[in-house]
Amino acid sequence: MTDTLVLPGRAAVDALRAALARERTVLEVRRCGGESVWRAVDTAEPFDWDAPAPLAGVKAFFFPARERLLTWEAEAVAETLPAVAPVAFVGLRACDLAAVAVQDRFFADDPWYRRRRAQVLLVGVNCLRACPGGFCVDFDAGPFARRGFDLALTPLPDGRVVLEIGSAAGRSAVAAAGLSGSPPDAGARVAFAVAEAAATASFPSRPFVARALARVDAHGPRAIADAEWQALGPACFACTGCTSLCPTCTCFTVVDEARGTGGERVRVWDSCLLEGFQREASGHHPAPRPGDRVRRFWSHKLSAAFTPDLGRLGCVGCGRCDVACPGAIGALAVLGALGAG
Repeated sequence: MTDTLVLPGRAAVDALRAALARERTVLEVRRCGGESVWRAVDTAEPFDWDAPAPLAGVKAFFFPARERLLTWEAEAVAETLPAVAPVAFVGLRACDLAAVAVQDRFFADDPWYRRRRAQVLLVGVNCLRACPGGFCVDFDAGPFARRGFDLALTPLPDGRVVLEIGSAAGRSAVAAAGLSGSPPDAGARVAFAVAEAAATASFPSRPFVARALARVDAHGPRAIADAEWQALGPACFACTGCTSLCPTCTCFTVVDEARGTGGERVRVWDSCLLEGFQREASGHHPAPRPGDRVRRFWSHKLSAAFTPDLGRLGCVGCGRCDVACPGAIGALAVLGALGAG
């Protein structure tokens, strides 16, 4: 392990949180009414190491569901970049860190996204066991984060905490907190490796995932037949629950809303599973059937053809789509259908 400290106990993490709160709004996961949600916290509250990942990730902070891009009045036009105060997300899981990295690449040249992203410190907490419905291990997106964090925390059985530093901003945060840690000794390195291996082993075996992924980009007899996609199509109700909750989805449309002599241009979330998403002005539709749209959506998530642009597959195995889908086109359902037998 490099750029790593071993903190003497969890109290040191509370000192880090308190130091972050002096400069930033600290957002952490809290359980509320049977659900987990991200909210601003008083860092005097105990940190919830075992809080389940929220159904809604952090995508909407960086890429809001509705965002004003510019306004106009008569012939005067003004760009409206957001004013963003510094924020720290503390407790991000590996799958969500992987998803933020995808968004970072997609919106690399987008000034609205970059304005928000520049103000955020990402503090991850590695998962010590599989979460219900999660399959990040099958997509190389967890359970331990390898990149994409400013800081990452791993509690060890003896009470110590491994702190990995992933950026200059993370290093500055550690210095500002005045943390007293030591380089990992042999015992800490072994404990960390054992914890990661145990977390990985806690996931159920899903051999159908690898079979399905092998077929997505295959040609010839192993390729996915059109009939298979069309069979999945009727299960999609175009509710957009999956695309709204998917932490890597980036589809949007831009709308001009006029008001008298002025108005504003807004960017709003869209979904490639909606019938009108790809319909052309001529009336031609490249994906006229529900099965065509399901194929388009899952090909973008599962095909290696997009990894040069995104840095990885578009699915991070968080399982949110399976929870949200009222039909049967969540990731595990589709992978199970495509990888059966």
